Amino acid sequence: MAVNKHRIDDAKYFERLGARIKKLRIDADYASAESFAGEIGMNRTQYLNYEKGRNMEIATLRKLAAAFDMKVEELLKGLEDKES
Repeated sequence: MAVNKHRIDDAKYFERLGARIKKLRIDADYASAESFAGEIGMNRTQYLNYEKGRNMEIATLRKLAAAFDMKVEELLKGLEDKES
């Protein structure tokens, strides 16, 4: 199997994911990460780490996708693109 040379590195991927979940939170009218984290039953500090680009478990991805009323696939769509 060939390695995809166009794949972005993990740090950049999670940075983009963090930016996406922050935008989705703000678009959902949650001005503070604390109020959003509390609403979905997540520790505020943990949630803020995800917005800053920290790696997360699949269960966390599922929880966040559900909170934004979308599938995990939609949440992750386009993050690999070099130009995004």
